[in-house]
Amino acid sequence: MNKSSIFYLITFIFIFASVSVILAFLWLIEYDQQNYTKELNTKYSLIANTRLLQFNGVISESEFQEQTKNYKMVLIEDPKEIRYVIFRGEVLDQAQTTTGLIKIITLDRQIFLSIIYEGKLYLYKDKDYQAYRYFIIKAIAVGIILMLIVLYIFIIRKLKPLKTLKKQIAKFAENKLDEISNVSSGNDEISQVADAFYKAIMQIKKLNQSRQFFIRNIMHELKTPITKGLITLEMLEDNKYKERLTNIFNRLEILINEFAAIEQITSGAAFINRKKYNILDIIDEAKEIAMSDDRNVQISVQESFYINVDFKLFTTAVKNMIDNGIKYSDNRMMQIYITKEHLCFKNKGNELGNSLEHYTQAFTQGMKQKDSFGLGLYIVNTILESHNLKFDYEYRDGYNFFYFKNLQNIILKD
Repeated sequence: MNKSSIFYLITFIFIFASVSVILAFLWLIEYDQQNYTKELNTKYSLIANTRLLQFNGVISESEFQEQTKNYKMVLIEDPKEIRYVIFRGEVLDQAQTTTGLIKIITLDRQIFLSIIYEGKLYLYKDKDYQAYRYFIIKAIAVGIILMLIVLYIFIIRKLKPLKTLKKQIAKFAENKLDEISNVSSGNDEISQVADAFYKAIMQIKKLNQSRQFFIRNIMHELKTPITKGLITLEMLEDNKYKERLTNIFNRLEILINEFAAIEQITSGAAFINRKKYNILDIIDEAKEIAMSDDRNVQISVQESFYINVDFKLFTTAVKNMIDNGIKYSDNRMMQIYITKEHLCFKNKGNELGNSLEHYTQAFTQGMKQKDSFGLGLYIVNTILESHNLKFDYEYRDGYNFFYFKNLQNIILKD
């Protein structure tokens, strides 16, 4: 159990309370038993001393009866019973006085007072004696502990929906909105929070669906006139106006494709199609999409391996790095180094004017603004984050180095 968990804290409090109750009652039993024993000793000492005073003629029989009338002490006169008590009983305490010997004897959960005076034995039975009240105190202690246990179970059951709600929130964090269910089971505050959370998730799902539908519909509607425009341009004679229009339509198509990649990432699709792929297959596919060959892209492979990724998205990230590497290099070439620790994209060129974080924001453009919408590195960084990878950069000896780090997090064993 997590030590910072509220369930751990509540369990600790109840265990501490139960142990404290047990220790308190043990101390109470010991303390009360000592007091009870003192009361009995005081009672029997009073009776014995009063009887000895009566034997010595200091007080009369009537005075003795008057002083001991509140104590139910009965004189035993049967010799057999006297012998049985004397020989079988256990002496709890005894005292020798100048006039006699006093003993407190217990037998069969009863108390007897023995007084020996001038060689004669007087045995009294305490009719008012009650064995020490262990049972009552133990019953009270057990009752309190049972009440604490019932209270603990009640509180834990009331808080148990928190664990279920936590799992639902974890699903929300993983963008698994379709797996979230309503865990509300009553009218208490936790159930109200769970119900409010579920309603919020349903609203978010509706907003996501509306956004996806809107974006996809817009992209579809935009692609239609772009396609018609490109077809129409093919019917025109070649001139500078045709070339400008062709570039405009091509740029619009690139922008729509990049918007499609962004929409896929933000909608959570990056977690749907993750499978096992060879890293070389991904690099080859990215080269083909980028329409590059070995004259533009050189690949150095330390070791081939398989990774768990969304093929389309990860290929898009590599393709964007190839596009940027060639576009911004001084010699229209780049190199890719493949290791189990990282992918490295190296090209010769000027150092970035700002930090990498600046260029991984949407619509942040580099020096060649006419060829870029500022979405390339933003898409790369977003795809890497969805795969728990890190995007890094360094510049040395006239070369730019871009890294996909923490690659071991997604590498699969053969």
